[in-house]
Amino acid sequence: MQHFPSPDIGMFGRRQRHARGHRIPVTIVRSTRAAPDTAVVKDTFGAHDVAPLRNGCPCCTVRADLQVALRRLLTQRDQRPFSRVAIESSEDAGPILRTFATPHALGAEFHLEEAPDVGGHSFALTDDRPIAWDAFSRFVTTLQALRGADLLLMKGTLNVAGCRGPVAVQIMQHLALPPVELQAWPDDKRESRLTFVTRGIEETAVRSMFDAVRAL
Repeated sequence: MQHFPSPDIGMFGRRQRHARGHRIPVTIVRSTRAAPDTAVVKDTFGAHDVAPLRNGCPCCTVRADLQVALRRLLTQRDQRPFSRVAIESSEDAGPILRTFATPHALGAEFHLEEAPDVGGHSFALTDDRPIAWDAFSRFVTTLQALRGADLLLMKGTLNVAGCRGPVAVQIMQHLALPPVELQAWPDDKRESRLTFVTRGIEETAVRSMFDAVRAL
């Protein structure tokens, strides 16, 4: 039997219509009035609910009991259908965010859409030139090696050479979700756009590193 490549399969697997794919969208809020299709999880576990991520670095802590509560919610979805989740919490958002930043935790089932500002310096990097995925990987690896603990969040879409649609990426400190290629660009403006939230990493340093790695 002869097999033909599927037009829906790209460099990173099946192309998705949305960055979240089949995953359930999640928002982190201080308080909420939930819509009927939203399941609300109240974070009553306290500040002590922090645990190191398996095989992670010391700074990559996640929320253990909250993770159990969300997995329990998934098992109850047939009895109480929902299409979105809202986490109502007044605790430090960092460990909650990291709980969704790896498929080994909750990243395979949930997609984080909104969260409070995690308290760092924010800026955006844009570039309208296609970039090779190997070059971007070198950029991320170098940035994580030098300042991983201070890379609170990096997310956005890339114009990757050889890809039909934009590639969505999300990285927190030393953790990274698998990249997702989208089916198509929303318009003719095909530029890479990355949003950074850092602790003491200057925008000029990130831009210089990005340009240097691209030039290799």
